Amino acid sequence: MSGYELTKTEKQRRKEVYEQTRNMILSRLDIEEQDETSVMTGYRGYYLQISFSELHPLMVFCLAKNLEHTGGTRQLNFINDLNLKSILGSHSINKEIGCYSYRATHWLDKELEPSRFYEILDRCVDEADKGYRRLAV
Repeated sequence: MSGYELTKTEKQRRKEVYEQTRNMILSRLDIEEQDETSVMTGYRGYYLQISFSELHPLMVFCLAKNLEHTGGTRQLNFINDLNLKSILGSHSINKEIGCYSYRATHWLDKELEPSRFYEILDRCVDEADKGYRRLAV
């Protein structure tokens, strides 16, 4: 067995953590759309997509917001600076659609309580707000 092969018990445990987390999120947020891997909704002024990887297990937050002016050298320098200083996730600009986004990945090593979920989510939004405010000026 290689270091990447998981026991049946571990695969089942990870699946249960994923399912518990997804179900908890579905019961707490007003989900607008969903598919096999993601749920989407609005949250604190952002488009929010939460994606899951059952195998790893991971939960990925992507927060996006319209940004009128994108792609200037000043903004690109700000993005680089933000990413050098960001511990939680990464900031980016999509010039084609005029969008700012922030992305953060969190391990799901155990069942996630609603209070911890909101703590993680709100910290992600706070970090996204810092980036957005810096770029939107």
